[in-house]
Amino acid sequence: MIDIFLALILGIFVGTSLGVIGAGGAILALPGLVAVLGFDAKIATTASTLIVGSAAAAGFISRMKSKSLDFKIGIIFSFLGIGGTFLGTYFLRYLTDAFILGLFSLLMFGAAIGMWRKSPTNQGNGKPRWPLVILSASLVGVATGLLGIGGGFLIIPALVIFLNVPTKIAAGTSLVAITVNSIFAFSLRYEYWPDMPWAPVLVFASSAILASYFTAGLAQKMNPRSLQKGFASLISIVATYMLISRFI
Repeated sequence: MIDIFLALILGIFVGTSLGVIGAGGAILALPGLVAVLGFDAKIATTASTLIVGSAAAAGFISRMKSKSLDFKIGIIFSFLGIGGTFLGTYFLRYLTDAFILGLFSLLMFGAAIGMWRKSPTNQGNGKPRWPLVILSASLVGVATGLLGIGGGFLIIPALVIFLNVPTKIAAGTSLVAITVNSIFAFSLRYEYWPDMPWAPVLVFASSAILASYFTAGLAQKMNPRSLQKGFASLISIVATYMLISRFI
């Protein structure tokens, strides 16, 4: 029963992150699954794709009412990264838990630095830089397949800088790409499904979905810089804890 309660609380944090910021879901989900619920790395990254993908779907559905996303661009970006997702999922079975969690911790620090820096802006001008878009989408796909993350902290800058998506639209568009990436990665991880503790995972996913759906509207009312800086500080602390607990 305690696992169900903890999964409920974790889901609220993850869903709120995705709903308000449009990124950061798996950055919180994976440490929660490993450190709090005691999942091993491969099961945790598999559960993370289901949880984050479901919550991201709820977030972009909510944003469709306000038209604060570009659905077509989100789909295109995700499909460009399918090859990377397949590649990352393939190599997952050959990696140890220690390597996966160490790599994830380093990625968390990278995400924190990216969120602390000023968000990129544009005026909707210039031509899309498709080679860089494809490279970015592929890297996001590899990260999703290997670590179970949606990659929103990489997707949003790529949408703004390389595809000239307006900044206010990028967060919602990112949720579309995260949804497709995560669902595809989850479908490729069928060999881990039988070992997954389904009850806490489904509770985690359900609470994340509800939190994402009902907090998406707050994104337009809150200071995005303050949110990003606060979130960057939080994930830096979590990343430090993961490194210390695993390798020292």
